[in-house]
Amino acid sequence: MSAPATRRYAVGAAALLAVALLVFAGQRALAWQDERDRVADTEAAAAAAAAEVEGLIDISGSTSDAALEKLLAGATADFRTELEGQAERLTQALADNEVKASGEAVSTGVVSLDGDRATVIVAAAGTVQNKQTKTAEPRNYRLSVDLQKHDGAWLVAGLEFVS
Repeated sequence: MSAPATRRYAVGAAALLAVALLVFAGQRALAWQDERDRVADTEAAAAAAAAEVEGLIDISGSTSDAALEKLLAGATADFRTELEGQAERLTQALADNEVKASGEAVSTGVVSLDGDRATVIVAAAGTVQNKQTKTAEPRNYRLSVDLQKHDGAWLVAGLEFVS
């Protein structure tokens, strides 16, 4: 092989190597971004589920309309409609029984995360007092919370107590 041909071969190989490295770096950058997005979604879904559970277990006979509205604001349209259908009955029962409840989420775990849907298990602890109890009694809760992402926000689509 002549010197110019060898030189062209070396330049071509170097250019090919540079393109391959750029493609590899681009793929790694996309993978890292996907992972960062997944971690952010995991954290946001867990936080939304915990906030909704805390709003639910903090409902008392003296709960304000603003607190109830905050709970409803964290729900999807369908779940919000379901909650609104029960809200008046629930607030009346809480007031009639003089319920004083408080609590907080102590642990969350994302069970599944697939695009704009997630399921989170929330463990919570709190206390409940009503007109039949003299003092606040401890309560432990575990809920499975289904969420949907709407306009960048995770909203609760359903929840159920689990054992």
